[in-house]
Amino acid sequence: MRFFNAADAMPRTRLKLNDPYAEIDWLYGIVASIDAAALVLDADRRILYANPAAEALFELAGTESTRVGEWHTRLYYPDRMQRCAVGEWLLPTAVDPAASIDLYLATSAGSGVPLSLKIRRLDSRQGQAHLLLFSPRSPNPAPPATESAAELLEHSPNLSTVLNHMPAMIGYWDRNLLNRFGNTAYEEWFGFTPSSMLGKHIREVIGDKLYELNKPYLDAVLRGEAQYFERTIVDVAGRERYTQAAYLPDYADGRVIGFFVLVTDVTELKRAQKRVSESEASLRAIYDNLPFLAWMKDRDGCYLQANKHWLQAVGVNQLHALNGITDYDIWPRELAEHYQAVDLEVMQNRRQIQLTEHAFDGGRETWTETIKSPIIGENGEVLGTTGLARDITEQRIAEETLRNYSERLRLATQASAIGICEWDIGSGQADWDARMYQIFGIAQGTPIDYDVWAQLVVAEDLPRCKAKLRKLIHHKREQHWEFRIRRQSDGSLRYIQAAAIVGSSPNGEQHKIVGVNIDVTRDKTIEHALRDSEAHLAQAQAQAHLGSWRLEADLSSAHWSDENYRIFNTPLGTSVTYQYFLNCVHPDDRDLVDQAWQAALRGAPYDVQHRILVNGQLKWLRERAELDFDSQGRFLRAVGTSQDITELKEIERDLEHSRSRLRQLYARREKAREEERKRIAREVHDELGQMLTALRMQISLMRLRFAGGNAELAQKIQDTMVLLDKTIEVTRDVATALRPSAIEMGIVPALEWQIRKFSDQSGIACEFIHPEHGLDMDEECAMAVFRIVQESLTNVLKHSAADKVKIRIGIEADHYCLKIFDNGRGFDTSDARKTQSFGLIGIQERSIMLGGATEILSSPEAGTAIRVRIPAAPNRYVL
Repeated sequence: MRFFNAADAMPRTRLKLNDPYAEIDWLYGIVASIDAAALVLDADRRILYANPAAEALFELAGTESTRVGEWHTRLYYPDRMQRCAVGEWLLPTAVDPAASIDLYLATSAGSGVPLSLKIRRLDSRQGQAHLLLFSPRSPNPAPPATESAAELLEHSPNLSTVLNHMPAMIGYWDRNLLNRFGNTAYEEWFGFTPSSMLGKHIREVIGDKLYELNKPYLDAVLRGEAQYFERTIVDVAGRERYTQAAYLPDYADGRVIGFFVLVTDVTELKRAQKRVSESEASLRAIYDNLPFLAWMKDRDGCYLQANKHWLQAVGVNQLHALNGITDYDIWPRELAEHYQAVDLEVMQNRRQIQLTEHAFDGGRETWTETIKSPIIGENGEVLGTTGLARDITEQRIAEETLRNYSERLRLATQASAIGICEWDIGSGQADWDARMYQIFGIAQGTPIDYDVWAQLVVAEDLPRCKAKLRKLIHHKREQHWEFRIRRQSDGSLRYIQAAAIVGSSPNGEQHKIVGVNIDVTRDKTIEHALRDSEAHLAQAQAQAHLGSWRLEADLSSAHWSDENYRIFNTPLGTSVTYQYFLNCVHPDDRDLVDQAWQAALRGAPYDVQHRILVNGQLKWLRERAELDFDSQGRFLRAVGTSQDITELKEIERDLEHSRSRLRQLYARREKAREEERKRIAREVHDELGQMLTALRMQISLMRLRFAGGNAELAQKIQDTMVLLDKTIEVTRDVATALRPSAIEMGIVPALEWQIRKFSDQSGIACEFIHPEHGLDMDEECAMAVFRIVQESLTNVLKHSAADKVKIRIGIEADHYCLKIFDNGRGFDTSDARKTQSFGLIGIQERSIMLGGATEILSSPEAGTAIRVRIPAAPNRYVL
C-alpha cells in the first residue's frame, strides 16, 4: 500500500460520513495535521500510516510500506555511538506510556537531528497497534512540562477545527467523567455545544438511561482497557440512530488520566445491511422455491449461490460449503470442461444459451434442459454466469408416448367402429371419415350438411341432440350423449354414442365442432338383455326371499341387491358396511356371526343362521358366502346371499313340536308296551307256568296209577310228558323275551345274560366292560339300554359279518355312556339308506326319549361304533 497523503485541504463544513472507512480517513487527516512526525504501526510492525512530517523527516515519501526495522537504521541514542532498535521499545513492558526517549537521527546529508520519541499503544479491533511521535529537541533541553492529551486538544485550535468538522462525536473525559473536550457533533446528538458541556459530568450530557447502559464500559476504560461496542441512541430530535462507539484510555505518568470517545453514526449502514440481508433472504427464498436447479458462478467458474434442489442434486449439505468450489470439484473432468466451455461462450457472447443434454445415469436414459445467462454489472462488465436446469426426461418420455398413442389412436380409429367428423358452425357443412358414412349407411363422398344428418336421427331424439349442440357451443365444454338413427341404406335402427368439443381459430373465434360417433347397437342389445336378466333375477330373489351381496377387502364397502335391502328393511341406496350389517344382527347372535366371519377369513366355510332386528321386527336369516383370496392368502372380496328363512323357521318350530309330540307318544307307547310285556310275561310265567307245572304233575300221577301194566299207555304218557316239558320251556322263553327276569337284578346282570346268550347262539366273541359294582339305573333307563344293546347285537348278527364285539358301559359326567363296537364290514354313514334303517332309528329314538343322544361312526371295512349318552337322574350314582 502507499502512505496516506494529507495534503488536501480540510473541508469547511461537517460531513455526514456513514462509511466507517471514511471515518478512518478523517482520523488519519487529524494525525496529518499534527506538527510532530507521526507513524502508525500495525501488529506486525509495518507502517500503516506516516504523516507529512514523518515522510519528510525519514525520507519515506513515494515508498512502499515497510517494516520498522527497515527505516530506523539511522536512529542513534544521544551518544551517537549506539544504534537504537525501535522494535525493542514496542514490547509491552519496554517503556512507560508517558515517558519520552531521546534519540539522534543521522540524515543523508551527513548532519544530525536531535529527536524526542513518544510511543503510544493503540488497541483496535484488528489487534494492537502503535503510534510513534517524533518531535525535535534542543541539544541540552530543559525537562519539558508534560502536556496531557486534553490540554493538547484545548490548546490546538487547528486540531479542534478539524475535529468539529468530523461527522462522528469525538470527546475527551477525565477520570472523574468530567468533559474536557467535545466537538460540535454533541450539539446535534445531545443538544450540548462544545463550550456548554465543558466540565459537565458524562451522565448529565448523555442522560441517566444511556449512562447506566454504558457504565460497564466506562469502568473498564478507566482501568486502562479500550472498549468497542454498539449502541442505539435517540438524539434530541427523537431520531433513532445506530452507532459504533470506542472508548480509548489516555495515560500520563503511568496511569489513566482520561479517555477519548469516538461515536460513529452507522444508521444508514445498518439499514443498508438490513436491506441487503432482506434482499439476500428474498433472493434465497426465490431461488429455493424455483421448481428446478438454479446456481450462480463468478467469472472464474467458482460457485457463488445455489438453491436447495441443486445442493441436493450434487450432494452438498450446506450453502457455505460452496466456497471456492468449481465444476472440477463436482463433475468428471470431461463434463466439467464442457460446462466451463459453455460458461465461457455465454460470457464472451454476452447472451443466453439454451441446451438440451442427453445422458445415461446408472443405465437410465435422462434428458436435461439447461439455460445459462451472463451476469452483467452496472458498468457493463460481465461478472459471471447464472444457470437454470430441469430434468425433462419425463416430458420427453411423455412426448414420445403421446406420439405413439396418437399413431395408435389413428390406427385404432381405422380398425374400430369409431367415426370422426368435423362440422363448420357457420355453414353447417360436415367433413366425415369413411367410418361415419358406414355408420349412417350413406355412400362415401356424399356431401353432408345438418339437414341430411337430422333426417336420419329418430324424431324423438332430435330435440335432445339440438339441446346438446346448443349447450356445447354456449358453454364451450365437451358434451356426451346418445341418440338413435335410421340408417339410410337399409332403414335399420342403430344406437349412436356421441362426444363433441368446440374448435377455435387462433383469434379465439369458434368455427367448428369436432366429434366422434360410435355405433353401440350391439352393446345396447346386450344392455337390454342384461336389464331383463336383472329384472328376472330380482323377481326370483323376491319370490325366494333371497338377497345377494358383495363385500370388499376393506369391509367398508358392501353392495346389496334390491332384495337384500328389502330383507333388512333398509332404504335402497343406503351406504352399507360390514359394521352396519353386524349392527342389524340380533345382540344375542352378534358374536356367533362375527366368529363365523373371522373363521371364514381363515379359510372356513361361511354358512350361518342367525336373527336380525330391523325396525323392531325379528327375522331369521341364513347367510352363505364364497371368499376370494390372493396368492399370499390375503382376503380380496366375498360374494354371498342372505335368505329370509323366517317362515322356514316357523315351519321347523312346528315340525319340531310335532316331533316332540310324536316322541312323547312313542315314549308313552314304549312304556305301555313294556308294561304290557311285563304284565304278559308275569302272567305267562306265573299263571300259565303254574298251570303247565300242575298239568305235568297230574300226568306224572296218571302214569303211576294207570300205566303200570300197560306199556302202550306208559309210552303215550311219556310222549305227552316230553311235549309238556317243551311247552314249559317255550313258555319260559316267551316270558323272558317279553321281559328278561335278569333285569330285576340290575342292568349289568341283564346285559351279561344277554351278551352271553348272544355269544352262545352266534359264536361271535363278545367282551363286556362294566363298573365292578354295577350301575344304579332306574328301570325305565335300564330297559332302554337293554333294548339298545339287544337291537345293536341283532344288527351285528344280521349285517356286519363281525367276529368280535366289544361293549362298554359306565357313567361319565352325570351321563350313562354306552359304547358298542364291532370289527365287521362297516358302512358309509353318508348313505341315507343305511342310516335310516329301522334298527338304527329305534336306537336313536330310545336315547332321545330319555334326553340322550346317539352317535353312529362307521366306514366301509372299518367296523361300526355306536355311542349313546343318557343323562343320569340326580339320585343316580355309581355304586
